[in-house]
Amino acid sequence: MKKVLLISLALVLTACGVVQPVQQEQPTPVIATVLVTVVPPTEALPPTAIQLPTQEPTALPTEALAPTDVPQPTEVAGIQPASLANLNPVAVDFALGKGVFGDINFSSDTLSLRCFPREMEISMTAILPDIVRAEMFYRIVDPMQRTSEWFLVGSMTPDIKGNFSITFKATDINPDYRVLQTAWIDFQFAGVNRGGGVVDRTQKIEKLVTYYKECP
Repeated sequence: MKKVLLISLALVLTACGVVQPVQQEQPTPVIATVLVTVVPPTEALPPTAIQLPTQEPTALPTEALAPTDVPQPTEVAGIQPASLANLNPVAVDFALGKGVFGDINFSSDTLSLRCFPREMEISMTAILPDIVRAEMFYRIVDPMQRTSEWFLVGSMTPDIKGNFSITFKATDINPDYRVLQTAWIDFQFAGVNRGGGVVDRTQKIEKLVTYYKECP
């Protein structure tokens, strides 16, 4: 009986002493953490406003210039004003009209390309009753007494009383002769009838008007 108990106890002890296999703990998985930096979109700023100067502009002087400070007309573009140009109107001798035209007048004895006066007025009165038109001619005489051919300017402007007038400009002179620094301008006038024929001509009106390229 004791032997049976011993065997049973041995079996129980054996059964209790059985080593159970140890279960290995599964490794904890490592999760790689990736930090993503989220940058919020930059809000566009409005352009910086242009700063206007706050300083007031310098005030202009309000005092009137004294008369001595006013620039004289002679200083403007090198042109002489009419009041200082010493213009000399020319009344042509009646004999030079030769009974064709009378009261022949030039508003100046000088004409300039780049100074004052740049033009002149010419007027006259027809004496012969057949004259209904007046034609004007000119020629240039240089300081060496060399003369150009005669150039036709054209018809003068008439009125109902038999008077004729024309404005003669320095730019009306032929370009080949405008280059001269100085010269004389000769004139001649022809009276024309209704049929277009020349009634007669005045004498040559010589060296009464001087041409200047620059200021006299």
